[in-house]
Amino acid sequence: MKTIRFKPNFFVALLLLGLVIFSIFSGKFIAETSSKLLIAVILGFLFSILILVNTDAALILLIFSMLLSPEMGMGQVPGREVVIRVDDILLAIITFTWLAKTAVNKGLALFIKTPLNKAISLYIMVCVVSTLRGAVVGYVNPTSGFFYVLRYIEYFLLFILVANHIHSKKQIKYFLTAFFITCAVVSVYGIMQIPSGIRVSAPFEGEIGEPNTFGGYLLFILCIASGIVLQKVSKRIKFALIGMGVLSFIPFLFTLSRASYLAIIFSFVTFIILSRKKLELTAVVLAVILIGLIFVPEAIFSRVKYTFQQRESRLVRLGDTYLDPSASARIISWKESFQAWKKTPIMGRGVAGYFFVDGQYVRNLVETGIIGLSSFLWLFWLIFKHSHKIFREREDELYKGICLGFIAGFVGLSIHALTANTFIIIRIMEPFWFMAGIVMMLPALEKQEVSSYGDDLGDEETEEKKKQGIRLKGHFPV
Repeated sequence: MKTIRFKPNFFVALLLLGLVIFSIFSGKFIAETSSKLLIAVILGFLFSILILVNTDAALILLIFSMLLSPEMGMGQVPGREVVIRVDDILLAIITFTWLAKTAVNKGLALFIKTPLNKAISLYIMVCVVSTLRGAVVGYVNPTSGFFYVLRYIEYFLLFILVANHIHSKKQIKYFLTAFFITCAVVSVYGIMQIPSGIRVSAPFEGEIGEPNTFGGYLLFILCIASGIVLQKVSKRIKFALIGMGVLSFIPFLFTLSRASYLAIIFSFVTFIILSRKKLELTAVVLAVILIGLIFVPEAIFSRVKYTFQQRESRLVRLGDTYLDPSASARIISWKESFQAWKKTPIMGRGVAGYFFVDGQYVRNLVETGIIGLSSFLWLFWLIFKHSHKIFREREDELYKGICLGFIAGFVGLSIHALTANTFIIIRIMEPFWFMAGIVMMLPALEKQEVSSYGDDLGDEETEEKKKQGIRLKGHFPV
């Protein structure tokens, strides 16, 4: 009989040893870890595999999680609570997996060039330097500062990730569908809260909801939908988006968010200025105002009138008008923040280096100084400048509608940020930077499209160009 002999193999032995060590540590981890954490690790591993197999599906799952995922408190630090949400974890997994893919696949770009990259890099650098300085001086708790700066970086990583990944109109349609379905779901949730008499807020916000945040989110998605409706798309799509808009506008009103009410006015004005349908939009606005005066519940009018009905000496007074306690507290905090800023005017006290302030621009000033606020406003200017340029140069009706809605939403959020920390709130910023990534890549996408024939949205202009055999063209932003 022939004897079978196994030749020793160093690599096989090393692999077996690695498996034994991995098994020992895995068993120890499972035995000592809570079931919730273990499930989270397993789901994270499966999600990583999903990203490798289908990044589109992972991004769609991320879109759903933006408003439909719970948050987990990570403890209290002086002056701030550190909160981690499921979408934070998903975005971190997507980012690290994408970095791994780019490292393995040399054909993938790590950071694609966009018109916003320089401004984003400058603003992040200012936040990091200011926060490190604040931690050294003693203004910033290092843990709190780290988590808040990490959150800012997370938004910009999402922007870069989306910009890297966009390569077809079909993708964009899938992402938009996910956004609108999510908005419809949370709108139904909001409507269900109305009979209770409380201010409407999004799901999974803990014991104390955030109606102002929910109002900002609904405002932005409503603007994106409105921008598409104003273009030459099929009636089926228009009716679907109008239906979603009506459904979302109801909880928007019942957020009783005065910042959101003011913001949507500026968004409407933006639509009227930029849209080709100025007369129709003006008529719609007048009709909405008339219907509102007749049918809007008294609670909404009372919320607005409440701002100016107080008569107490401790409240802020503008001429002969006293503001309500909430508005007065904001103005008083702004004055105190300005006094604190004067002590560190150049670089500020660092991110999370001052007490909570309701007002994005005031907060930026006191935390990052005049340099930080200037870089922040420069980023704002570039967002508006390039999105407006992209809007003017687009021929594709869907792309034009996305740009128009994004600009109107951006203007509205900029007004919303006067009395809220709009541009650091995750429920608003994740949708905003996701859409910003799409908008900034539209010129490159339209340029590389050989043809836009067979548009599933029923684009009438595209169908006409199909008959004429005209190829759509685009331009990169300068």
